[in-house]
Amino acid sequence: MKRKFLNQIIAVGATAAMVAGMAGCQGNTGNVEPAQTDTPATDTPATDAPVDEPVSEYPVYTDADGNPIDLGGVEVEIVNWWAADTPADPVNDYEEAMWDYREWCQETYNFTVKETKNFSGNELTWGDCIQQFSDYVTSGGDDGYYVFTGRMCAAATTAVQSGLMYDLATIDCLDFNSESVFTRNQVDEFFKKGDSIYTMYATGNGFPEPREGIFFNKKVLEDAGIDPESIYDMQANGTWTWDAWKELCEKVMRDTDNDGTPDVFGFTCNYDDAVEEFVLSNGGSFVKNEASGLRVAFDDADTAEALNFFQEMVSTYDAHLYYPADAAWDFYKTDWLTGNTAFYIGQVWEKDNVRGVGDDGRSMEDEVGFVSFPTGPSAGSNFTSYAQDNLYYIPGCYDADKAFACAFAYLCFYQDTPGYEDFINSLDGIKASFYSNFDDTRAVDESIVRIIKTGGYEPAESVANVDIGPQFRHHVGVNVAEGTVNDMSAAIEEAATQWNTFVEEANAK
Repeated sequence: MKRKFLNQIIAVGATAAMVAGMAGCQGNTGNVEPAQTDTPATDTPATDAPVDEPVSEYPVYTDADGNPIDLGGVEVEIVNWWAADTPADPVNDYEEAMWDYREWCQETYNFTVKETKNFSGNELTWGDCIQQFSDYVTSGGDDGYYVFTGRMCAAATTAVQSGLMYDLATIDCLDFNSESVFTRNQVDEFFKKGDSIYTMYATGNGFPEPREGIFFNKKVLEDAGIDPESIYDMQANGTWTWDAWKELCEKVMRDTDNDGTPDVFGFTCNYDDAVEEFVLSNGGSFVKNEASGLRVAFDDADTAEALNFFQEMVSTYDAHLYYPADAAWDFYKTDWLTGNTAFYIGQVWEKDNVRGVGDDGRSMEDEVGFVSFPTGPSAGSNFTSYAQDNLYYIPGCYDADKAFACAFAYLCFYQDTPGYEDFINSLDGIKASFYSNFDDTRAVDESIVRIIKTGGYEPAESVANVDIGPQFRHHVGVNVAEGTVNDMSAAIEEAATQWNTFVEEANAK
């Protein structure tokens, strides 16, 4: 890839140690390497520094003429479906510094940037985000400068194939090979076509969003003679395995009133979350992306082993087996809060719901722990926690200057705050945002960190027309209405028949 260095005016503060945290940007002339320094700044400027240059707290990125990048006063809006009307106040020194840097960038480079739900008179929604983006692009766009957020799904692949997303690899300021917020995740690779890149992800400093794991009710475990801390200990020493989890489920399943029906259950879940985690935790996936192309992988040993174990656990320890026949699909959420189940396979964002935290306080007194999913026997070093990061992309109907402005503003907003690189890489900032939502610190210091570091994606979600939920996941697990376990072989056969066709079409493009 063509590269050239930008001029940088790096000022020295009285006490600051400067580390350049952003790949430089210059008009439309090619990607550049970020300048790095490990030398603390001193009170005396370098002898070769022009004495009449203005000093700055941060590196200043300049154009070919040596002037600071100037975006001409444009307002760039990062559109998502969760933005608050007013950003939350900073809660620590790092967040203070982050917002100071964002404000400095806007003043220095002459632009404004904000997160918002709104675009072109519409409000972006989670369910329709890809379609809304597609409609905007096919209509030719408008005068707005938008960076859109979307979901990792087949519809995004279709948007890429239809030419609706701008090729980010052609925008000078986006360096996907060395910029930290991009190298910490694989989103840019997920929808890549040749050398062209269409999606990026830099929120949370670019670390994969922690998604799935297992919550556990400490009281239920203690009542069965199990020390809840032992689960954290197993996770820490590498013995938190499928077999270890199965043994705990066996111990907690009890018929407390001797009526022949269990009253305490091993686990509950949303099958959309659970079956995916079973497979990835064993090093498998529904579709595999290899040098020869994509292929459906239901018959691979690691995937088949995981689906067989899923069937075994569901058939024996799943609370769904004992739910009322007319129970709603999400009955497991309220039943869990009664304190009759040991484990809850779910997503990190459910942390308040699982602990019974609501507007009226907390409805469940039992303390809840949280660990990553246990490791399967075939995983080895390939253990993966399910990740599904949001996608960010720029409308393909924008011209080069408009796309550059959007990309530059996006990067300024999310890139590492200079001077906080060690803090960011230690994940201390991310951990701090979770402590208040868990009942113990090990859930954050150990489990959240492990999930972030092992996050990986399911390749099937990049295949056009593959919709894993209705085509497979919704057909596994317990059929509550009938009180039976769905036939895994039938679910696999039906999905594979469709997916083989979709994969062949994807490989042919």
